[in-house]
Amino acid sequence: MSPAHVLEPTYQAIRQRLMAGQWSPGYHLDTARLADDLGVSKSPVRDSLNHLAGERLIAFEPGVGFHVPRLDETQLKDLLDLNLHLLLIALQSGLLIEPATIAVDDAPDSASRRFLRLARAAGNNEIAEAVASISSRLSAVRRLEAKVLPDPGVMLEEMDRAFATRADIAVIGEILTRYHDERKRHAATFVRLLAMSATAEADSRANLD
Repeated sequence: MSPAHVLEPTYQAIRQRLMAGQWSPGYHLDTARLADDLGVSKSPVRDSLNHLAGERLIAFEPGVGFHVPRLDETQLKDLLDLNLHLLLIALQSGLLIEPATIAVDDAPDSASRRFLRLARAAGNNEIAEAVASISSRLSAVRRLEAKVLPDPGVMLEEMDRAFATRADIAVIGEILTRYHDERKRHAATFVRLLAMSATAEADSRANLD
């Protein structure tokens, strides 16, 4: 295992690039190239990639190596369903503190920040960790929402108002359900756009070669 003072910044640098969408689905993560880019040896890069594979943020195939995962329609719908179920469990278990008061610095987008606040407000660390993991895995999809949905933020704002006015949990649960159902209805479009971005990136690399 690489020393912590080298491993942690290497891991964070690769993770941040993943969350920013620097690499499209299917992109091969070459250990030597990443090591050169980050100015470190291959050892902390390999350790970081193994860590990220354990978090399911990247995939590993024997004989092929590490790559950015490809998401199909069924997987996307399953992730959305799981995220909804976890949030409803958190909501129904009773919120120990007001979600808006919770500082969230480790979420990749506005939806993730809201959902992570809700999960943490319930005081169940396992739910919070699971919601954080799903949010990271959905980051590529959420970056495409403005291209797919007419007003992607409207239900998040509706949820904010519901919390601010201390609405009944059934009302908040209904908003959460509509939010996830809308994205499930467009799952095929999200997957198609992700595949198109991967194809465009592959063509660009081929032209450079």
